[in-house]
Amino acid sequence: MFHKNIQPSSSNLDWKHKYYPWIICLSGLLILVVINGLTTTSLSVFDKAFLDEFHWERGELKLRESITNSVTLFFIFISGVIIDKIRVKKMLIFGSTVLCIALFSYSFVNNKFQAYFIHFLLGISMVAAGSVSCIILVSAWFSEKRGLALGIVLTGTSMGSAIFSPVNRYLLQEFGWRQSFQILAILPLIILIYVIFVVRSSPSDINITALGEDGKNEKSELLTQGMSYAEAAKTHLFWLICICGFFVFYSLVGTVANLFLHLLELGYTEREASYSLAIYFVIAMIGKLLISLFADYINPNLVFSICCVGMVVGSVGLSTMDSTYVLISIVVMALCWGGIYSLYNLIIVKTFGLKSAGKINGTINMFEGGGSLLGPFLMGYIFTSHHSYQMGFFVNAGLMGMVFFFSLKFKSYMNKIQAK
Repeated sequence: MFHKNIQPSSSNLDWKHKYYPWIICLSGLLILVVINGLTTTSLSVFDKAFLDEFHWERGELKLRESITNSVTLFFIFISGVIIDKIRVKKMLIFGSTVLCIALFSYSFVNNKFQAYFIHFLLGISMVAAGSVSCIILVSAWFSEKRGLALGIVLTGTSMGSAIFSPVNRYLLQEFGWRQSFQILAILPLIILIYVIFVVRSSPSDINITALGEDGKNEKSELLTQGMSYAEAAKTHLFWLICICGFFVFYSLVGTVANLFLHLLELGYTEREASYSLAIYFVIAMIGKLLISLFADYINPNLVFSICCVGMVVGSVGLSTMDSTYVLISIVVMALCWGGIYSLYNLIIVKTFGLKSAGKINGTINMFEGGGSLLGPFLMGYIFTSHHSYQMGFFVNAGLMGMVFFFSLKFKSYMNKIQAK
C-alpha cells in the first residue's frame, strides 16, 4: 500500500475561486440575520408583555438593551484581538452557541436581574458573531466587488429585525413569550451547524485566492494587507470615525429601541407598531443594498454626508409627536441609515485594510457600543422625566447634525492617508 497525493483539479479550483466567495457572502448575510435579528431591536416586541407581567419601570426595562450594548463597549476590542489571532470561524461558532443558550434561558426569566444577565449573554453573542466578525470574514474573500459584498452582508443587520419583529409578534400571540424564546433558540443552533460545515475564514483555507486576484498565482492574503493598529491610531480619520460612530449609534439605537413604545404612545396598535418596525428595517435593508450596488463607483463621502442630513430630518419628524409625519420620518431615517452603515464600513476597510482589522474595527465598535449603551437607556430616562420622547428626538437630531459636519472632513483625511 502506498499513499497517493491527490491534488485538487484545476476546474475545481476555478469553480471555488469564482463562486465560493459569494457563498461566504451569503453565509455572512445569513449569520447576521439570525445574530442581529435575535439580539437587538426585534426583541422590543416583547416589551409590553414584560411590562404587564413584571410591572417594571420604563427605564428598568430599557436597561436590558443598554446592558447588551455595554458588552460591545467593554469586550469588542478583546474580541478583535482574538479574531486577529485565531480567525473568524471559531468566533462565529462561539457566538452562535452563546446565543442559543441565552435565548433558551430567557424562557425561564422571573425577575429583571435574570433578564439583565441574559442580555449580557446576548451582548457576548453579538461581540463574537456580529457585524465585525462578518465584515472581516467577507472582506477577506473579495479583492474586487468588496463594496457590493459588504452591502449584501450588512443588509442582514436590518433584514433580521425586519423578519423577526412580525415573527416575534406572531409567536407571542400564539405561544406566549416564554415558549417563543424556546422556539427562537433553535435558529442559532442551525447557524452553528452551518458554520461548522460551510464557512471558512479565508480563501487560503481551501487553497484559492480572493475574488479579483489571479487564482492561479499565489499572492499575499488580504488578511495580511493594510495598516497596523498603531499606524491607524495615529490618523485623524480613525478617531473622527470613532466619534461619529458614537453619535450615530446613540441616535439610531436609542430611536429604534424606543420606537415601538413611542408608536403606542401616539395611538398605534401593537400590530401597527410591530409592522412599522418591520417597515423600518426593510427600508434600511433596501438602503444598504442600493448604496452597495454603486459603492465601488460613487463618492462615498458625499453620499455619507447626504444621508446624515436625512437622519436629522427624520429625527425632527419624529420629534413633532404628530402621527401624520411618523411613517415618512421612519422611511427617511431607515433609508439614510442604510446608506450610512454600508459606506461607513466600506470606508473603514478601504482605508485601513485587514491586517489589524479586528483591533481597528474593535476600537471603532467600542465607541459605537458606547452610543448603543447610552441611547436606549437615556431615551427611556428622558421619557420618564418629560413624559414624552420629544426631547430625546431633538437630542438625536442635534447629534446627527454634528456627524454631518464631521463627515465633511473625511475626504481630506483619506487623501492624506493615501498620499503617504
